[in-house]
Amino acid sequence: MTRFILAIALSAALAAPAFAQTAAPVIAPGDAARGKDIYMRDACYTCHGTTGASTSFVGPKLAHAGLTANRILRQLRQPQAQMPAYTEKVLSDKDAADLIAYVLSLSEGPSPSGKDIPLLNR
Repeated sequence: MTRFILAIALSAALAAPAFAQTAAPVIAPGDAARGKDIYMRDACYTCHGTTGASTSFVGPKLAHAGLTANRILRQLRQPQAQMPAYTEKVLSDKDAADLIAYVLSLSEGPSPSGKDIPLLNR
């Protein structure tokens, strides 16, 4: 009986990574520049701030928040708080992918060399 339970436990442990891989969203990589346009057009900045730093009490901080594409997509489609739902009818999968790429880019810092900081390159 103990071998049987051990065999079931081992099978479940080995199958877990396969289930985890299928849980990822089926959405193509997006264009962050286009996503920024959508972020501004759809007024995401009114709650989350223009840089994702959230200067209001309404929307949470997006920049440097450790968000994943899957989590952002889930929040867009089935929001957990006051945010309206951005269903496929409201925001296409392509637009959602671009918006997600932009939100993820908000967490990227300047390069260690400082080459992308204009003030340092005069």
